[in-house]
Formats: sequence, structure tokens, C-alpha cells
Amino acid sequence: MGLFGGNYNDSGSGVAKKAPEKKMIFKFFDAFISKFWVLLEINFIYVLFCLPIVTFGPATAAMTTLMRNIYLEKPQFVFHDFWQAFKKHFSSAFVIGLIDVVAIGLAIFSYFFYVTNLQYDEDYKLFFALTMAAEVIFLMMNFFIYPQIVALDLKLTAILKNSLILAFVNIKGNLIALVFFVGYATLLLFFNIFVLIFAPIVPFGWLGLINIYCAYPAIQKFIINPFYEANGQKNPEMPDYDNEDDVLFEDMGGKEAPIKMKKDSSRGGKVIK
Repeated sequence: MGLFGGNYNDSGSGVAKKAPEKKMIFKFFDAFISKFWVLLEINFIYVLFCLPIVTFGPATAAMTTLMRNIYLEKPQFVFHDFWQAFKKHFSSAFVIGLIDVVAIGLAIFSYFFYVTNLQYDEDYKLFFALTMAAEVIFLMMNFFIYPQIVALDLKLTAILKNSLILAFVNIKGNLIALVFFVGYATLLLFFNIFVLIFAPIVPFGWLGLINIYCAYPAIQKFIINPFYEANGQKNPEMPDYDNEDDVLFEDMGGKEAPIKMKKDSSRGGKVIK
């Protein structure tokens, strides 16, 4: 007899091989909990590699590589794989990183400039709204730029084009990621010193995981899967349950009957008086 009256001596029916796939939100929390300490490690390495600022792009590509591995449930050696990805994607990610740094600088400048001048000129409201809209669109493009850099063999112009389209197509995922990114930016704006103290430990790894779970399913759906389907193939990133011709033993998970264990009467005893 187990805790709270449960009988853990009986064997259940097992886990079916083709059991219904978990919803994305449950898969995310499973990954977040099981990889919690790994995310902190990735975050710390990422901050170290971003310190020169100009390496922001390659460091983000390297972190995205590790997040994609977590999403695809691939084993990895954190620092080794980070370093390899950092070197492999340096050139293309470096260009995007410089653009990102300039965009972040313009966003900060625009915010303080327009907030300061809005009280003097109403025309600034329109320019402020257009500038912020452009910044938001570019941020949503970034949700897809780095995952494509690390996952696909495409020219940078094609990656930017795909990212612009997905920024408007993947509305639900983009809004979820946007809430967390804008939320962190807001915290940084109002509690900058306090938030920066925790930057080496917490936020970027969490944001990277949120981003990959919001963006990568759309990349698979609209870019990767159609490519393989056009060539009569199946995306190797997806689980393959159909090719069972060469299987020596069949997985009976979910099919076998539960086993009831008989109670062992020899394991009795008496109370010592």
C-alpha cells in the first residue's frame, strides 16, 4: 500500500508509442522545469559572450542553437555546443547583431526624444507611433531570424524575407513572445539597476526558450516541412512512427493488460510488546 492509499505494486499498461502529442504550452513547461539549471548556465555564458557588444549577434545565434536543441530534445554539451555554434554562424549573425544593436539604440533614443518633445508639438505623436511600430515589427522579425540562421541553409536576404512574412503570419506565437520581451524591457526601464544585477543569471535564457517555442513551430510549418514535402521526404526533425518495417521488437506501450500482483502473505509480522 503506497502513500495516500495507492497500490504501486501493480503494473500499468505502459505508455503508447503513438500517444497524443502534448500541447506546446505543456511541452514548454516540461522543458523549463527539466532544464532549469541548464537555462541559467546558458544565460551566464551568453552574457559573457555579449559583453563586447559587437558579438551580440553570434552569441544570440549560439544561444538559439542550444534552445533549438532543447526544443527538439537533442542531447548537448552546453559550452562546447555554444562555442561551436558561435564560430559556425559568426559571419551572418554578426551582421544581424550590428543591425540589432543600432535598432536598440534608435529605440532608446526615439523613446526619450519623443517623450521629451510630445508636450511641445502634437505632430511628434504620429512619428513616435510609426517609429515604435517599426521597432515592434523588427523585434518580431528577430523571433525568426536567428532560428533560421542556425537551422536553415538560406541566404540572409531570404531569411529576412521569411522573417518579415512570419512576423505577420504567426500572430498568436508572436504576441506571446512580444509580451515577455516588452515586459522585460519595461522592467529594465523602470528598475534598471535591480534588473541588470540579475541579467547574468535569469532573463535571456528564459526569453530564448520562450522565443523558440513560439517561433520554431511556425518555421517548421511554413518553411521546413513544405521543403521536404516538395521533395517527397519527411522532415527529419519530426518523430517518425511510420517506418516500422525493420523493427525487431514491437513497442507494446499502452497495449498490454495491467498486471495485478499477488500479495505476499509471507511478509507478515507481529507487533513487539
